[in-house]
Amino acid sequence: MTGSRVVCAGLTTLDVAHLVDGVPPSNRKVASHDFFVAAGGPATNAAVTAARLAGAATLVTALPSHPLSDLIAADLAACGVDLVVADASASGPPLTAAILVTRGTGDRAVVSPTGAAVTVPGTPADFAPDVLLEGAGAVLIDGYHRHLSLPLAHAARERGIPVVLDAGSHKHYTDALLAVTDVAVVSDDFVFPDVGADPQATLARLLEAGASAAVVTRGPQPMLVTTGGAVAEVPVEAVDVVDSLGAGDVLHGALAHRLAAQGYEASRLGDDLAWASRVVAISLRSFGTRAWLAEPLPH
Repeated sequence: MTGSRVVCAGLTTLDVAHLVDGVPPSNRKVASHDFFVAAGGPATNAAVTAARLAGAATLVTALPSHPLSDLIAADLAACGVDLVVADASASGPPLTAAILVTRGTGDRAVVSPTGAAVTVPGTPADFAPDVLLEGAGAVLIDGYHRHLSLPLAHAARERGIPVVLDAGSHKHYTDALLAVTDVAVVSDDFVFPDVGADPQATLARLLEAGASAAVVTRGPQPMLVTTGGAVAEVPVEAVDVVDSLGAGDVLHGALAHRLAAQGYEASRLGDDLAWASRVVAISLRSFGTRAWLAEPLPH
């Protein structure tokens, strides 16, 4: 049984972001024009996006028992995300990202200890993917906390639920993620060590490793998409960028929502990506990862 709910699995951080005129040089202070504190991370922002589009989404992640984790939980609840902390074994505060967004360009600088989400413990004995997938129409994984995302993706594939991979950066277990992926999405910064910075070769390598469809995003340039045949270009919505933080996460969450709501059809993937890019355009017009949620959505 499938439905329209998106289940996201992966990284959750506490994001502290400031809007500045420029990144300061060493030993200098700058005043920020605005700031926000919110839950962050690729899978987390994707879940927030899916919840905005569908009214609800589930996030499966690892978080320690800590007062700052309570802030994360409260923020996600306000966004309509059902939080499932499947691993609370870590000690200390949750992973925290320090972010500077440059006013005028929307460029961002991010410092985050994400390596802690790459080296992970074993899958918890009580982890139950089948229960989490009840009512799910799509699964999104972001490459972090693979002790949770891999079992979930395997279970989704067994049930015929499409899996979207936000590959982020290459990791030593990326091929294992691709083996259980329907649609793999990477940016043009993504590089396979044995391929190099060639988008066409990256697309081919994503399919070779097991993905049914491969997508390379290129900022304001058209996305490159293939399902094994010719590579197609999908134009993205033009927009004056205020803040690019989380833009890729919004794309992945919107795409996962679209597949959950309408099913995965290879022939329609370009149209689904084009629609998702219109959601991204809305998110780019405001500072932070939450202000855009109040804006009208594309049809």
